[in-house]
Parts: sequence; C-alpha cells; structure tokens
Amino acid sequence: MATRKGRPPGPVANAANGIGKLAEYLRKARLNRELTREQLASKLGCSITTVQRAEGGKTPPARDTVHGYVRVCILDHTEAEALWSKAANVRRGRTRPSYTQAPRPDLVRTADELGAALARAWERNGCPSTREMEKRAERRYKETRASLSRSTAERISRRKSLPGSERTLRAYLIACEVQDTQFPMWTQAWRRVHERRLAARERDRRAARRAIRRQAPEAKARMREAGLIALDKFPGPVAPWSARHIPCDTVSRFRLRSVLQGTAYCPVCNELVAAREGRK
Repeated sequence: MATRKGRPPGPVANAANGIGKLAEYLRKARLNRELTREQLASKLGCSITTVQRAEGGKTPPARDTVHGYVRVCILDHTEAEALWSKAANVRRGRTRPSYTQAPRPDLVRTADELGAALARAWERNGCPSTREMEKRAERRYKETRASLSRSTAERISRRKSLPGSERTLRAYLIACEVQDTQFPMWTQAWRRVHERRLAARERDRRAARRAIRRQAPEAKARMREAGLIALDKFPGPVAPWSARHIPCDTVSRFRLRSVLQGTAYCPVCNELVAAREGRK
C-alpha cells in the first residue's frame, strides 16, 4: 500500500523579517535531515500542525519547539536561539509595543510592584504559553521540588495573584527562563512583600479585636434584655456566645446578631430570645 503524501509546504510568509527567517531556517534544517513533517512531529512529540506553523512564517514557534529542532536536526543552539529571539521581538513589536512598567526586583516593596515585575519577566521572555511554562517548570522539578500549573502561571503572568510560596516563585522564574543567579534577588523581593502583607493582616486583626472589646459592654446589656446572661467574653456579633437563659435556667449558645434580629430561640424551652428591638 502506497504511503499517503502530505500537502507540499507553501512558501514561507514574511520571509524578510525575523519570523520568516526563522521559519526558513527550521524548514531547511528538516529537509537537510531528509525528514517529512510527520516524521519530525513524531520525534518532537508534537502535532503536525505545530511543525507546519513553525515553518510557515506567520507566527514564531514556541521556544521549546525550536529547541526540539536543535536536538533532532543537530543545529547550532546559539544560532537557533538568536533567530528565535529576533522572531519573538518582531511579534512583540506587533502585539506589545512596550513592557509593563515595573521596578527592578531589588527595588520592589509592595504587592503591586512585585506583580508588575513578574508580569514584565514573562513579557521579556516572549510571553510563553501556560503549557510551555508548565513544561519548563516540570523539567526541573527534581531539582527544585516546585511545580507550576497552567492556572497558576496564568494568574501570575496576568497580575491576578502573586506566588503563594517561594517554591512557586522559583518555578515561575524558571518558566520565564530567568537566570538562576537572579533568584536570590527575587526571593528577597517576595519576602519583603510577604512580610508587609502579614503585618497588614495582623494590624487588621488587632483593630477587629479592639472593636469587639469596645462593643462588649453594650452587647452584654442587649443579651440581658433578651433574658440571657453571658458567660464568656464577647466573641463578636456573628460567633456563637455561651449564655444562660434565665426563664429555663439552661446554658446554650446564641448569636448576638440573631438575638437583635429577633430570630433566636432557646433550644431547650423553644422560647423566642430577642432584645427589645428584635421583639415584634
């Protein structure tokens, strides 16, 4: 049975710019190795469409695809990397006229600044896809013990969230191909932001506790109006509060908000427990 031949490749688009030159370079490398698109796709572990797009010249291929050509077609890594960078710069010139404004990692102090710096690192790497970022982090998992899911990569690169740990930060930097020598600087930036956020949360908790203490005397008085004697410290308006119900002389737990709204009942005697404003 004759082998079915694929459609012959058309001319390379944009042959004069960096994307077209990279496509011609990759196509020539495949032909020199006497490989069909199907055979090369099998060796790269990708689809035929990926090979067609890489050699088409309309959009630059993923960096991993170029590295696959280098491995299979025995190409010069430095030359291939330089051509890919020029192609990526052409694409950025069309779709991203400028990078996100962000300070250097050693100058980062706030969460917004860190988010902008991480987004800029992604853009400078050519805006790799989340699939490619996941693969890059996975290749160094044994070394870093840090994985990066596609959803996490998307949220960080789009400034929707920050890395939740130093390991996630490291995986993201690997996925953006940031040099290892810069990792300590990024780690220090993440720690500064993390410490500031923890301090802010602690300030909020302290403010909430002070507010509860100020409300305690009035809260006990309102419970008393409803026939309840509080037995513990005031935990807040929505938390269960141990109190003795005077009419049936039993101890149960009531929420002050429910008492004020007139929707609380004693679980023992089933009597409505409500402050004056809550009574109908």
